[in-house]
Amino acid sequence: MSRNFALNQCSLFPSEVNPVLEGEYGMVAGVRSFDYYESITSPSISAQITLIDVDGSLNAKGVYGGEKLAVKMKGSDESDFEDQDFILTPEKHELILNTIGNLTSGVKQQTVTLQFVSKDLIKNETARINKRYVGNITDSVKKILGGPDVKDEDKDKKGINTTKTFESDQAGNNYAFVGNKHTSFDIIQRLQAKAGRAGFDDDKKSDYGFMFFENHDGYHFKSIRALFEPEPKVTYIKSEGSTSSDFVIHDYNFTSGNDVVLNLKAGLYNNETTFVELDKTKITKVKFNMTEVADLELPPKIPVNMEGKPSRIMLRVIDTGVHQHYEENSTTLENMQPLTDLAVYQNKSYARFALLNTQSLNITVTLNPDLRAGQTIGVSFPVAEYKTEMGDENSNDISGKYLISHLRHEFEGGNFRTHLRLIRDLFTPETTSENA
Repeated sequence: MSRNFALNQCSLFPSEVNPVLEGEYGMVAGVRSFDYYESITSPSISAQITLIDVDGSLNAKGVYGGEKLAVKMKGSDESDFEDQDFILTPEKHELILNTIGNLTSGVKQQTVTLQFVSKDLIKNETARINKRYVGNITDSVKKILGGPDVKDEDKDKKGINTTKTFESDQAGNNYAFVGNKHTSFDIIQRLQAKAGRAGFDDDKKSDYGFMFFENHDGYHFKSIRALFEPEPKVTYIKSEGSTSSDFVIHDYNFTSGNDVVLNLKAGLYNNETTFVELDKTKITKVKFNMTEVADLELPPKIPVNMEGKPSRIMLRVIDTGVHQHYEENSTTLENMQPLTDLAVYQNKSYARFALLNTQSLNITVTLNPDLRAGQTIGVSFPVAEYKTEMGDENSNDISGKYLISHLRHEFEGGNFRTHLRLIRDLFTPETTSENA
């Protein structure tokens, strides 16, 4: 798994504030292991390096955090990948040193672990939003992130003001809220469950729920349904014999994480939202039951007789002042998303998020710089070794189209690997069969 790559660069660059390094500090010779992470559940990419520091130069130079990371894994021309190299740069990816840990000292050397996170994740801790937002949910996310494609006058000055690219699906509903000094990423993650994709088909009840995440290419605010729709760009095969192909599954395992207690706490099977309108002294209840979802062919079952009883009860106090409009020619309250409809989105989104993580297929392949969290890939097994509800309607095996939920590029002991956690959308199984 290492014939196509070589670690050519692994360097620290001076931090922006109180730099202790005078220039590039190369670490290639001392790198014992390198791991790079991205996930559709995380707003930040990250990396971890285990380093053997023979001369103690890290301590001598006073490196303590804030330094920028640059990595280059050079691929050979013989590989089958579009991107021959895996590259992290301080300018595009902005990974900076967050912690220095696991320091162990020997007679002539010391081992240390360096952990890196996105610069925006650190900025997020002071990017606290307090203004009032009204309008389309995706537009609000753009203003909070403040990317290069957003006009300066539209950016929230207290937001992230990122330099990274942002790709999004347009939400089909509006939502009014006040930041209340919560951090930018926290607010965006709360908006995930409140958004439905534009042009959704309410009869299918499947276009609710968004995911906000960062991968190697930048930020994404994408509809869960839309993430599963693209055709796989590559298919990995579990070969029973030797092969020179780079698209071979070297190791795999199937995980079923169906924790009934956690599912009950998440409201997967049955939940209820109570809206309290203080100005009208009115109470409205919106209920959700998994068995009522028409497009779920194999709904999860509770192993004991608890049908019809909500396991999660949510309370929403409606702040009429937030939804009032004082600007001229602005959208009226009547044209905004009805509050009861919003509860329907949220109830189903909570259930959908919980169901996405109940089962996964984990595979290990040769390091592939083309792969990203949020992409779809195909997997093919010669025989149906497992019979699961993740299988397609014809063979019910684990071959087929999957979404990359978690990705880890690993270098250790001269080997370059990519570890993938793959999921299927059990909420809308038609995306893995006739629409696949």
